Amino acid sequence: MLKQYQTFELIKDLNPVIKKGMLGVILEIYDADNYEVEFIKEDGTNYEYEGQGTFTIKSDIIK
Repeated sequence: MLKQYQTFELIKDLNPVIKKGMLGVILEIYDADNYEVEFIKEDGTNYEYEGQGTFTIKSDIIK
């Protein structure tokens, strides 16, 4: 099971900006299958898509 603040790798594209292979950080664990996550750029800012900087994702698209 993944833990809060653990890093992970996407195994599928999330959207046109956040793609397979990118590393993210778990911010919140809702249950065994749903996480609130963010993806950080080298300059320390979040990747964003449609004004969103954090994303709720399912466990089947991360490793």
